[in-house]
Amino acid sequence: MAEIGKNVIEHLTTGMYENSYTIYREYIQNAADSIDKAIQEGIIQKDEANIDILIENKKRRITIYDNAKGISKEEFYSKLSDIANSDKDYNTDKGFRGIGRLAGLAYCNKLIFTSSAMGQDVKSIMEWDGKKLLEILNDHTKHISASDLVEQLISYRQEKANKDEHFFEVILDGVYEESKDLLDEEKVRNYLEAVAPVPYVNSFSYKSEVYRFKEKENLQLDEYEINLNSRQLFKPYTMKLYVESNGKKEAYDEVNALEFRKFYNNDGKLIAWMWFAVTNFEKQIPVNNRMRGIRLRKENIQIGNEETLSYPRFFKEARGNYYFIGEVFAVDSNLIPNARRDYFNTNLSLREFEEKLQPVLHDELYHLYHYANQVKKSFQKTAEYTKSEADFNEKNMNGEFINDTDKEEAKQKLESKKNIAKDAERKLQLRKKDTETNNIYKKVYAELEKKYMPKSEKTESNNSVKETSNSKETKYLSQKLSKYGRKEQKLISRIYAIIKSILPSELAETIVTKIQEELSK
Repeated sequence: MAEIGKNVIEHLTTGMYENSYTIYREYIQNAADSIDKAIQEGIIQKDEANIDILIENKKRRITIYDNAKGISKEEFYSKLSDIANSDKDYNTDKGFRGIGRLAGLAYCNKLIFTSSAMGQDVKSIMEWDGKKLLEILNDHTKHISASDLVEQLISYRQEKANKDEHFFEVILDGVYEESKDLLDEEKVRNYLEAVAPVPYVNSFSYKSEVYRFKEKENLQLDEYEINLNSRQLFKPYTMKLYVESNGKKEAYDEVNALEFRKFYNNDGKLIAWMWFAVTNFEKQIPVNNRMRGIRLRKENIQIGNEETLSYPRFFKEARGNYYFIGEVFAVDSNLIPNARRDYFNTNLSLREFEEKLQPVLHDELYHLYHYANQVKKSFQKTAEYTKSEADFNEKNMNGEFINDTDKEEAKQKLESKKNIAKDAERKLQLRKKDTETNNIYKKVYAELEKKYMPKSEKTESNNSVKETSNSKETKYLSQKLSKYGRKEQKLISRIYAIIKSILPSELAETIVTKIQEELSK
C-alpha cells in the first residue's frame, strides 16, 4: 500500500500560500458556509449572524469566532483531523476541499479549534502543535507518514458548555515573529475589506444601484457582518479618486455613474455579472486608491487580487484595468476556485467565461478610456487657447509687451495655439457625434466638458485676437515709466529685449518684472 509522506502536510500548511493574510480568508469562508447552513436550518436569523476576529498583538494571538452552526461532538474529531476529505459541496459551499482549516498552522505555535453545537452540553477542543510540526519537517532523518504525523500533532478534549451555545472558534496562539504582519490590525483590515464578503461602505452612494440591480435581476450577493477588534468591515469603495503629493491627498476624479453587464454561456445560462464605475478616466488610478482595478469575486469573496483580470489575460494594455474600479461576480457553479484561490480551475466553463468577458474588458473598456483621453486632450487644447487669448489681450491692454517684436512673437504663438484649438474642435465634433449612439460616451463627454470648458470660458472667447483701440492707453512696458524721457524709455525697452533674447522666457520675464518694479519706485 502506498504511503503518503510528511511533506504533504508541509505543502498544505507552510507551502500552501504566498500571502500569509490568506489564512483570514480561509477561516472566514468556512465561517460563512456555517452561517449559511445555520440560517437554512433555522438555528439563527441572518441579522443575528456574525464573524468576530480578535487580534491581540501583545499576546501574539488571533481568534476567529462565528456564532453559526458549530460542529457536533460526534463529528468534531473526524472532521478536524481528516485532511482534504471534506463533505462540502463546491456547488454551494465557499470552502470545500478540507485543507483551508490548516492554513494557520504554518504561522503559530498552536492552532486551536473549539466548537459546540446547539443542544449539546459539551464543547470539543482540538489543538495542533505547530512548533512540533516544524521540528519534524526540518528533521530530514525522520521519515514519517502524513497520517502518523497528524496523530503526533493533535490533542483532543471536551469541556462542559451551555446547551444553547453554538459556535466555532479558531485560535492561532503564539504567532511567530516572522509572521508578525498577521498581528498588524491596519494591514489585516485593508486586506479583508478588499477580499472578504462584506457590505459596501455607506459613503459609497452608488452601492444602492448595485443592490437594485441585484434585486431586479434576481442575483445573489452574499454579505456577512465581520468585525475586526469590534469594528465592522466594509468594502472601502469611494466616490472620489485621489492622488497623493507631498503627503497630501487630493481628489482628481470622481464616480459619475455605474454600468452593469451580464454574461451568458453558449446555452444561455448566466455565468457572471459585473459593475464598473464611469469616471472621467483622467489617468491610471494611483495605487493609493485601495480598490482600484476591476476585481474578480466568487460568492463575493475575491479571487486573486487587483491584477487577476489585468493584461494580458483580459485587458489589451498593462495600464487598462487601472483606469477602472468595479467587480465581476462569477456565478456558474463550474467556475471552481483553485486551491490557492487566485483563479479558477481550468475547464470548459472557464474557457467560456473568458470568451464572454473578453469583448467587454479587452475591447469596450479599452475604447472607453481612450475615448475619454481624446476628449480630455481636445478640451484642454481648446481651453489653453482661450486662456492664452485672454492673457494676450490683457497684456496688450495693460501695455506689458516690450516692443513691436515682442508683441508680434506673442501674436504668432497665439495664432499657432488657435490652429491647434481649431483642430481640437474638429475632433470634439466627431467625439460628440459618438455620444448619439453611446450613453456612456455621452456621460463622459458631458463631465469632461463641464470640467475643462466652463461656460464662462466658452462665452467670453470669440476666437479672435483683440487689438487695443484707445490711443490714450499705454502701448508698451517701458512707456509706463513716465518719469523717464522717451530716449531713456527706448533704451530700457532695448535692454528688456536683450534680456528676453538670451534667457529662458520664464527667467527673462521674472528679471524684466523686477527691473520694472525698481525703476517705477
